[in-house]
Amino acid sequence: MSSLIVVEVSLVHSDDDTGQSFSWIEKRVQDLLSGVSRRYDSLTQKTPKITRLYDDLIKRGESFLKKDPITWKTPDSARKAMESLFRKAERFKIVLVQILLEEHEIKLMEETYLNEIQRYLSGLSDEHLMSVDNQQYVAFSQKVMRISDVESLSDRILQYKTLIPELALLYHTSRQKRPLIHNRINELKKELASLELKQVSMQDLEIIHSFTKEISKIFGHGDVNLQETQLNEIDARISAFSHQISGFEHTDIGDLKKSDIETSLNKVLITKEASKDLLVLEADFFHGRIRFLDYDNTEDDDYEPVDKDLPSERLALQRDNLQLEYGLLKEKIPEKTVIRQELDEMIQSLSVDPDAGALLDAAMILFHDPFPELRELAVIRRQYDTYFLQKKRKSLSDDEWDRVIMALNNHLQVMGYRVHLKKMNHLRDAFRKASIEIGTPLPHYSVMISINPLDELVFRMVRVVDGLDLNEFDPDLIQENDVTSSKAWSDDFDSLTNELKDENIVLIERLRKKPEEVPIHQVTRFDLLTDDYIS
Repeated sequence: MSSLIVVEVSLVHSDDDTGQSFSWIEKRVQDLLSGVSRRYDSLTQKTPKITRLYDDLIKRGESFLKKDPITWKTPDSARKAMESLFRKAERFKIVLVQILLEEHEIKLMEETYLNEIQRYLSGLSDEHLMSVDNQQYVAFSQKVMRISDVESLSDRILQYKTLIPELALLYHTSRQKRPLIHNRINELKKELASLELKQVSMQDLEIIHSFTKEISKIFGHGDVNLQETQLNEIDARISAFSHQISGFEHTDIGDLKKSDIETSLNKVLITKEASKDLLVLEADFFHGRIRFLDYDNTEDDDYEPVDKDLPSERLALQRDNLQLEYGLLKEKIPEKTVIRQELDEMIQSLSVDPDAGALLDAAMILFHDPFPELRELAVIRRQYDTYFLQKKRKSLSDDEWDRVIMALNNHLQVMGYRVHLKKMNHLRDAFRKASIEIGTPLPHYSVMISINPLDELVFRMVRVVDGLDLNEFDPDLIQENDVTSSKAWSDDFDSLTNELKDENIVLIERLRKKPEEVPIHQVTRFDLLTDDYIS
């Protein structure tokens, strides 16, 4: 009994021992050039270096595909020439990854600086330190818009970076002014309260009350600079009024002295805070890039998280160290990325091949190595190419597949099976793209034949119904019919195998499953008309 049979096909006497070797090499190079072209076209900035490497690689690849008789004399000579192309492609891919890294980094740096600028502007507005209508706020906003129109990305980044200390200074100054304004307002309130205790007229008392109201209204403005201006103006008038009540002559020297708030500002501290902000921003940027790119955790002992409480000098040193560490790591990433990308492609191909265990293990070990090298990749690639070329030497050519399939067709028809291959021009391609239905002598049963990616013939028995309700079928009867049909097909397949040997066609059994191991799949006639089947 057999519901699924997988066989490898071999010819006893073949005129050509290269099999599919040359076509495999040709397709491998075509895929390589196609991938290279796709990556090159996706670049937004094509440097002269990458263009030169690309043009040289494509030129060499196209020359290789013209199949010079000397190069293509044997599969091994073609493989060696192909290996040279792959080494050229490695250089191109490494430079390409370097460019992509630089493009991403510079865009990320611009985004980081711009976000910091927006953080300051939002902080000034959200913390009610400055109104969005304030001339300074409007001037900074307009400057940001002008910088965004600068065409050169590097120039934009430089201008954004220059703008950050200015905004930081304004932000920290405004924040430090707020408690000073609060303190000065409380002092003025105490001063007004003391004036009330003096012997003053009702008119003067009303003036004192009006001053108190004016002071209380200052907080209604979400702009500390406007609050400071108003407070200084009220302060001057209160001072003049106080002198008037005391009988002393008042002289206005507002243009000659600075306000109490201005003189109370700790400008040294403000300058330090503003300069530290940029240091922390850049140190965090490089620290984040290291953590992102160091996906193997090889640099853990070489850098520390950014400590924002460090003095400016220590922060500058940490920023410089992180930038250096990032630069060193960035040099390793392109080569490691290219190696792993190629290994990943090979691993995917090897993982579906049951005979590739040792080679698959070697590729996996190198893939997970935190420090893979190109020379190690070259060894794995050479083994990979040799392995598949050996398999392709055993593979049948298109003409040989046509011969095998036609022999199958003829013998199956003699045995009472219904086969329709008259409309198919390329039999191997047809069997690889879809399963071909072979009608059995038994009612409601067919055998679907296909060629899998390993160039093996796959025979799968199916039960064909005409779309009737499954409840109309007796499960016991279905099971009995499955056993009878699979046994008949298994016997016929053994006979077919023996008859094909007479034509020097050998079916090497790789897998045979019974219905209880692989159930017979039920399909409708409509299913067989879809793209998955050809009848």
